[in-house]
Amino acid sequence: MSDRRSLPPNQVLLWRMFAVLGVAFLLVGLVNAATLWFPLELGEAEWEFGTSSTFFDTFPILGLGLGLLAAGAVALGRKWTARSVAALCILVAVFMWLVVALYATVVPMVIKVVQNPIALTPIKKAAAKTVVQGLVYPFALLWVAGASWRATLRRRGGS
Repeated sequence: MSDRRSLPPNQVLLWRMFAVLGVAFLLVGLVNAATLWFPLELGEAEWEFGTSSTFFDTFPILGLGLGLLAAGAVALGRKWTARSVAALCILVAVFMWLVVALYATVVPMVIKVVQNPIALTPIKKAAAKTVVQGLVYPFALLWVAGASWRATLRRRGGS
């Protein structure tokens, strides 16, 4: 983990800018996720399908916030911020796996209900895209969490 006193002033400013942008994207992403999921309408297949698909489609805002904040925290030597972001990344990854499990129960029902092949095409596309996102995003978050946490374990002056 770098010590910000060893960074030139322009680099400290740059990493602070990344961290501030990270906080902004993180807040926007969390508000977006909260407004998607609440109020809960579990048991409604259409709501579960649409909300899960939209959550994964809009996740890049939240993910960008987590990534920028983690990078800024590590570069500036903010140990507890980096660890907090790492913990949040793990929580979001677990939540995503729960959403994928929910999605897996809903997709067959939605496909069975829709009889029109023309209407079925966008549903299949949304399902395929969401499955890919549900596999990629959690592992990216876990990588960011691991890298951030490992960076906080390094001693000053060496790695």
